[in-house]
Amino acid sequence: MRDSATQKQSILVISDFPDVVQGDLATQLGLDGTDGVDAEIRTLRLGEMEGNASSDIFYAGYVKALTGARQQAGEWLLSVDQAWLVGFGLGGLVALWAAADNRDAPIRGVAVIGGTPNFEFLKGRHPYYDWPADHVKKTLLDWDVSYKVPRIGNRAVLLLHGDDDREIGTNWIEEFFLLATGVSRWPDNWEYHRIHGLGHQWDPRTPAVDEARQYLLTFRQKIFLDVT
Repeated sequence: MRDSATQKQSILVISDFPDVVQGDLATQLGLDGTDGVDAEIRTLRLGEMEGNASSDIFYAGYVKALTGARQQAGEWLLSVDQAWLVGFGLGGLVALWAAADNRDAPIRGVAVIGGTPNFEFLKGRHPYYDWPADHVKKTLLDWDVSYKVPRIGNRAVLLLHGDDDREIGTNWIEEFFLLATGVSRWPDNWEYHRIHGLGHQWDPRTPAVDEARQYLLTFRQKIFLDVT
């Protein structure tokens, strides 16, 4: 294994479903090399993985898209030396699951922006769906990453959420942060920041996005460059 200083940084950026970022994901995050740091960046757009969601928004839409992305993330991790997973919205849920699924993968850190640890918020977004059904209940439980926090291990985790997010409320991720830091053996490796004015849609013209980018760049420095 090569020394960490000589290993190439590999970043996987996972979009939300539906997508909340227009244009190139890495550029919008400020990870496109303009900071002088070279990295291999791959993007996964969840919207490109859905099935026929018109008749079954939950299974053919959300579950199919996230299952496909979760599998691809695992395959990608087999080909890299040191990785950072970055996810928007439900892409953040995929990133957390990828870390839990792949305990031995060389993951330096996970960043979740406007994310959620489960599918529970969909009950309000799609109230017409048959949520009380037993098979749906099981799927909701199966996708709740809260129960898998110990499997994330000592990886650094950054949770960012805006107080103006109208799609996924801050309460979901704040409760997850409290749970995670309570059960993880490495609670100091978790950090959460609530960003004033940041909505679910990523608008690069706003100061809130600039603040989020700064947190991401600082986190990148921490996981890749502050290694002795």
